[in-house]
Amino acid sequence: MNFHAFLRGGAVCTAALAALLCTPLTCFADESSTAAESAADPDEDPEIKTYTSGDYTYSVLVDADDDKHRAARIESYSGSETEIEIPAELDNLQVVSLGDYAFAGASDVTKFTLPASVTAIGNYTFAACTSLLEYAVAEDNPYFEAKDGILYADAGESLMRYPIGLKPTDYVVPDGILRIGHVAFADCSSLTSVTFPDELNYIGIAAFSDCTGLTEVVIPDGVELISDFAFNSCKNLRSVTLPDGLREIGAAAFSATALESVTLPESLIVIGEQAFIATPMTEITIPGSVSDIGYTALGWDVKPDGQLYCKPDFIVRGYANSAAEDYVKGTEYENVCKFEPLNEPAPQNADEGDTETEPEKKNTGAVKVIGITACGAAILGIIAAAVISGKKKKHEPEQKDTPEKNDAPEQKDTPEKDDAPEQPDTAEGEEAPDDEA
Repeated sequence: MNFHAFLRGGAVCTAALAALLCTPLTCFADESSTAAESAADPDEDPEIKTYTSGDYTYSVLVDADDDKHRAARIESYSGSETEIEIPAELDNLQVVSLGDYAFAGASDVTKFTLPASVTAIGNYTFAACTSLLEYAVAEDNPYFEAKDGILYADAGESLMRYPIGLKPTDYVVPDGILRIGHVAFADCSSLTSVTFPDELNYIGIAAFSDCTGLTEVVIPDGVELISDFAFNSCKNLRSVTLPDGLREIGAAAFSATALESVTLPESLIVIGEQAFIATPMTEITIPGSVSDIGYTALGWDVKPDGQLYCKPDFIVRGYANSAAEDYVKGTEYENVCKFEPLNEPAPQNADEGDTETEPEKKNTGAVKVIGITACGAAILGIIAAAVISGKKKKHEPEQKDTPEKNDAPEQKDTPEKDDAPEQPDTAEGEEAPDDEA
C-alpha cells in the first residue's frame, strides 16, 4: 500500500487512540510548537528542533507550566545493536516519550527494553520490527509491563505490541484484554487466525494491517469502533463478522481484502473513507442507521496504474432519502454505481447528529483522498521509507548543540499539545492524537 505520504502527513493519526490507550504528557509541548507559530499558520506543522546524542536523535519537550522543566522524546535511532536498552536520559534530559517512528523498521532488532521513565510511545514506534522476539520493561515503570515478551499497558488491559518475530499462527488474545494497540500485529504474515476475548472493546489503527494469512475474523459485540486501516491489506481475509453494537468503521479498515460480502449491523452510524475499497464485493446493503459514508468507501477499486475508479455495476441498497442514496446520487462523490431502494421507510436513528464514538471522536469527512494507489503492498514499505527519510535527517541534524536542562534554546510560551503528528489540511478523525501508550 502506497500510504507513505499519507502516514507521514499524519492523516492516519487523526483516528488516534484516546486516553484509554496512553498516558498523555499533557503538561508538555514540543520545544518549537509556539503559540505564535500556531497562530501564523494553524494548518502547517511547526518545525521540530532535534538534537543528537550518540546513536539517538531526540526532540525537547517543554512543560507548559514551567519552561525550565524539560524532557526528551526519542525521534530516531541510527545504531546497529540487536538488543536495545532504551536510555532513561539523553544529555541530562529524562527520556519520557518515544516518537512515532523512533524504532520503526528496525528489522534486525530482537529485543527492546523500556526504562521506567518512558510514559508514552508513538503510534508506529515499533512498526515493521520483523525480527523482534521480546519486549522488556523496567520493573518500576508505572505505565507499561511485559509478559511473555508482549508489551502491555493500562494494568494489563491493553495489548500494545506483539513481537511478530515470534511468528504466531493461531493466536488467542488473553482474557481481560480490553484494547489492542496501533500496529500491534501489523505485518505478521504468519498469523492465520486470531480469537478475541468477549470483553474486547477497541481495535487500534492498522492493528492487523498486512496480516496476509488471516482468512476469517469474528469481532466481539463490545467493539463499537474499528479503527482506520485495522485490517487493511489482509489480502486473504474472506469473512468478517461485525458486532451488533458497532457504530463506526474507520477509514480503509477493510481495504484491499478478499471480502466478497459483509453484513452491516443496524447500530452502524459511520462508514469511513475507502473502508471497503479494492475488494471483490459487488453489492452491499446499508442500514438506515448509517448517516455518514466517506469518500470512495463503497464500490471503488484501484487500477494497475494506481488510479481509483468506481465500479459501475456495484449495487448499493438502502432506504430512500438516506445516506446510502445520497452516497450514490449525490454530486459530491462522483459515484457511478447503482442504487436500489429498500421498500420499508428508513428507521429513525436515535444517535443521528452525534456520530462521534468512544473511545475516539473523529471527523470522518476530514480525509478527502487517502491516497491508496497500491493497497496490496506491505506496511513494511511505508515504514522503511519513513525510516530512510528519518536516517537522512539524523546525518544532517538541524541543530547538534546539546541542550541543558535549565539552559535550553530560547523558548516562547507554548500551548498544550499532544505528542503526535497534527492533522493535515486534507479536508480525518487508539490518539487529537496523543502518543499511544
